[in-house]
Amino acid sequence: MGQVFAVIMAGGRGERLWPLSTPSRPKQFLPLLSGKSFLQATAERVTSLVGKDALFVVVPQEYKELVAQELSLPREQILVEPEGRNTAPALGLAGLILFARDPKAVMITLPSDHLVTKTEEFQKVLGVAVEVAQKGEHLVTLGIKPDRPATGYGYIRYAELFAEVQGLPVYQVERFVEKPDRAKAEAFLEEGCYLWNSGIFVWRVDTFMHGLSQHMPELYAGLLELREHWGKPSWEEALARVYSRLPAISIDYGLMEKAQNVLVIPADIGWSDVGDWSAMASLFPQDESGNAVCAKHVGIDTENCVIYAENPGRLVATLGLRDLIIVETKEALLILRRDRAQEVRKILERLRKLS
Repeated sequence: MGQVFAVIMAGGRGERLWPLSTPSRPKQFLPLLSGKSFLQATAERVTSLVGKDALFVVVPQEYKELVAQELSLPREQILVEPEGRNTAPALGLAGLILFARDPKAVMITLPSDHLVTKTEEFQKVLGVAVEVAQKGEHLVTLGIKPDRPATGYGYIRYAELFAEVQGLPVYQVERFVEKPDRAKAEAFLEEGCYLWNSGIFVWRVDTFMHGLSQHMPELYAGLLELREHWGKPSWEEALARVYSRLPAISIDYGLMEKAQNVLVIPADIGWSDVGDWSAMASLFPQDESGNAVCAKHVGIDTENCVIYAENPGRLVATLGLRDLIIVETKEALLILRRDRAQEVRKILERLRKLS
């Protein structure tokens, strides 16, 4: 069997967590309450499985130094993209380099900015995914058991049972489903055969590359062109030239939604993508009125709010508020309704037009 590698994707922008997450220091580099960043916590979880020598990070050029500061990795384990092109080119680049090492290697791919609170369960499910992927027939993903009708996540509908491995069921995937509206999300939860798409994938490298050749021929052709330059002085020039014309598309759209050989393992791992300020509330202590607070706060008649102050000495006082998000940083003050947390990007779009 081939070696098992882990590839962390560290190119996200975290725009829905503005103004705390900024272009110069996006979400994956922000500290959790433990003091570790999202990236450091992700790396720690997975290196206990594969070892530090088998950990790779794919990152755009602009964040290379931040990754180097946060993770003590050899330079060759930080795979630098000339520019961000979404997750399919990023994982294609990692797959190309790992394929050169061992075509039958297993590649665990995971985002750098998600939260997992149940580490032992995470490692058990990931171990099962590796065992299944090592056979070289399937692309495997982890699906999160939903506990509410969430509209901010993509879903996976699973079909018949494929196998049971180490006591865990492994299902065939029927289809991937885009983020639903509230009514559809409630129907998915009621039906019981839908899981949240975690963005965590496990596959053998040769199986992955074959999938790209079938479903993403333009990306695959670019990787073949790059293969001729790997390990040679011409690599950097070729990478910059070829990468800029690769399709900027996610691995979900480009491969996983099209492939017929996808399996999913339901996982209860305390997962959240912490994708907006409402989700960020899960990291903060809650008071008796349901307010998630990370600030010096005095509240009167204030319920179900998210209150954050970057400066721990700054007093935030509230009166008569319900279901709001209040975020104070040295750059900006953000106030919005909690049910519109997914729309923070609209503010950034407006600011870019004004600048």
